[in-house]
Amino acid sequence: MNLKTLPVKRRQSVPVVDVFNGMERDMEFELLAGFQGMNRPVFSWDINRPGLALSGYLDYFANDRMQVLGNTEIHFMERMRPAELAARLQGMFSFEIPAFVLSRGLTPQPILMDYCNRSGIPVLRTQLSTDEVISRIILFLTQEFAPELTVHGTVVDVYGVGCLIVGAPGVGKSESALELVERGHRLVADDRVDLKRRRSDYLYAKTNAMLRHHMEIRGLGFIDIRSIYGVGSVRNFKRVSMIVQLEEWDPEAVYDRTGLEDEYEDIMGVKLPLVRIPVRPGRNIAIIIEVAALNQRLKEMGVHMARDLNEEIQRNNRR
Repeated sequence: MNLKTLPVKRRQSVPVVDVFNGMERDMEFELLAGFQGMNRPVFSWDINRPGLALSGYLDYFANDRMQVLGNTEIHFMERMRPAELAARLQGMFSFEIPAFVLSRGLTPQPILMDYCNRSGIPVLRTQLSTDEVISRIILFLTQEFAPELTVHGTVVDVYGVGCLIVGAPGVGKSESALELVERGHRLVADDRVDLKRRRSDYLYAKTNAMLRHHMEIRGLGFIDIRSIYGVGSVRNFKRVSMIVQLEEWDPEAVYDRTGLEDEYEDIMGVKLPLVRIPVRPGRNIAIIIEVAALNQRLKEMGVHMARDLNEEIQRNNRR
């Protein structure tokens, strides 16, 4: 399976209503004005503080971003003459603006509310500090704009290591994952795995919204892992730390016998260790995946058992 050739999805915009609903519990937003514009698109994960725009400089006004108003902007508007403030706002509102966010429970000038109501630009207010508002909105939007990929496979949390199990249909991905769950590990997703890149070096798998924690087992059909094994047997998302590729045993193929050379797969710019496991009758794939996960944990802590053993053998040979 070549994961590099699969189509990568990336949201081009996020409606304000998604920001409001997705952050309502975290931010405790109040909607003060412009309710009819909640579907306005936000085109950037970054935010803007429109101090320069309020001063009349609009040449580089980042109007496609959420506009955060803190103490500085509110007090600046309060000191302006009404006619001057109206002229500055008219210039700003000639641009398409997604929404305004007020921090610290601040109350804006009535003229700003009037402009927002007429133009359908939402005004959201929270009690959080300006720094908290900025950092939380950027974090939320960064995740919303992150590239996504849907792959055919299974993800299991094995000893804290997120294992993405891939391979040809019928090779035994779901059966191996089911045995891992039976052994106390936790299923994240089966069959359709939604992957999302966070930052530049993290890849997260999340439960597919349609399939949730169901698995398809040939001969049984769909089973609900959460109902059978309990809530402790599943989780909704997990950072992927390694890829396990199951392959039909090929007697002509050359398989890794030493573990000295590490193989990697690049998914959406994230470099992940790749372990190829040949499948044939009599091999307990679940136990092999467990050992591979424990071995990966050691590598992340700086312990490479195969290389350490090789170095010890070389030292003994030199004596």
